[in-house]
Formats: sequence, C-alpha cells, structure tokens
Amino acid sequence: MQINEMDMLQLKNNVIPKGLIPLEELFDQDDIACKPTMQPIEKFVEEVNIRTTANPKLVKLSKALLPKIKDKYINFLSLLGSYTNRFHIS
Repeated sequence: MQINEMDMLQLKNNVIPKGLIPLEELFDQDDIACKPTMQPIEKFVEEVNIRTTANPKLVKLSKALLPKIKDKYINFLSLLGSYTNRFHIS
C-alpha cells in the first residue's frame, strides 16, 4: 500500500511484530520520552576535579575539547562552584 508516495507495511492482523514497541509505551501524551536513556559514552568523557583534592568536585568533560577550551571550562566551573557555595546550592 502507498500513501503520499511512501510505502506502508500492511499487517495481516492487528498484532505488532516481535521486537517492535508501540510509540505509546515510549512517549507520554506530550511526546516526551518516558524513560530517557541518554548516557555519555565513557571512552569519550573524562572526569576533571574543579575543586581541591581535600574537597573534590568531579565534572565530566568531553575528551574532544581542545586544551585551551577545556581550561576555560574548568576555570568557569571552578568560579561558578565558588558562587554556589555562597547560596547553598550543591
């Protein structure tokens, strides 16, 4: 069957083939994923301490960042961290 010049799969019955999941199970009524599974790929991410060794605060940064940009991120996050302590934000 074709609709708007696109091929459509016509099932013989109303049973979804094994391995397929209805979209209603993946998204809520606002089209937001019910169980988002975005996880960084560990081989492309490194943990960096933005505080002291006595009071560490680890953040994950991309290994693809240029050293100059990575230093800017670390400096910015360190500065931001000093302000969050003043407002009791963890």
